[in-house]
Amino acid sequence: MNENNSTLQRYLPMTLVLLIWGFMNVPATYALREMPPLELLLLRTAIAAAILAPLAYCRERRLLPNRSDLAIAVLMGIFGVLLNNLCFFYAIKFTSLTNIAIIFATSPLITTILAAVFLGERLTPRRVCGIVFALGGAVCLLCKGDLSLLANLSLNKGDLMEFCASFCCSAMTVLGKKITKSSPIVVTLCNMAASCVLAAALIATVGQPMNLALSGRALLGTLYIGILGSSCAYVLQQISIQRIGAGATGAFLNGSPVVSIFAAMVFMGEALSMIQAVCAAVIFVGIFLNAGGNKASGSVDLKTKRAS
Repeated sequence: MNENNSTLQRYLPMTLVLLIWGFMNVPATYALREMPPLELLLLRTAIAAAILAPLAYCRERRLLPNRSDLAIAVLMGIFGVLLNNLCFFYAIKFTSLTNIAIIFATSPLITTILAAVFLGERLTPRRVCGIVFALGGAVCLLCKGDLSLLANLSLNKGDLMEFCASFCCSAMTVLGKKITKSSPIVVTLCNMAASCVLAAALIATVGQPMNLALSGRALLGTLYIGILGSSCAYVLQQISIQRIGAGATGAFLNGSPVVSIFAAMVFMGEALSMIQAVCAAVIFVGIFLNAGGNKASGSVDLKTKRAS
């Protein structure tokens, strides 16, 4: 029973992130129809910071990470929030959601390679098989089993922006493992605050006007991204990095296309084909192989955080 509870505690945070981010393409699309990417990024991070600041102070009695973690937390905000989201939002404007999803499927692979190189995480045969299963399943899912579509996949500036977003997302995941003395909520607050300040500076520099006359759909989309997609998901991701490692955390993102298709079934009435069901099963087998074999990670770090 205790072992089952331990497994649930290790994998529940990133499972919730997978669900939150898997549903996020729809509200992001609604919001970007009425505002430019920089404005959405500013509102997203401002909402998240406003929620996290009182929570961090009440829970941790501090608003900044430990001095030894501060520089890394700021870098995480630059790569994982500012650059990642700017590239993703601009990619939505210039390429198809299918191209974005196919390219984003490479993010767990990038994370695993970076984690092996910079963190020394072991790349075992089991994990290699998991990467192959999950990446192959994601690509087949998005191509609906017709791999000839990949030969006709033409890259444009939107696709290149999404490649950059995937790399930045992976970089943030790896950097997160370097945090040793600060709690996830304080680190995430620093991420959001740093990105918010930089986004505001960019808007002021380019003289971009703000559109605050939003429709109800765009406003709800912005709130979803700010509350669930930012303040909740980034904290849960940081918890997951410390518990199961960067590579295993990144592996969960291969399930994002599955959640997106499920969202299309629920909200748009789209049917699930047999090939899509098979591909979804292959993806989750890959996630299990990649993430399931990891020992609990970060318990020492968490004890250190509580003691500091």
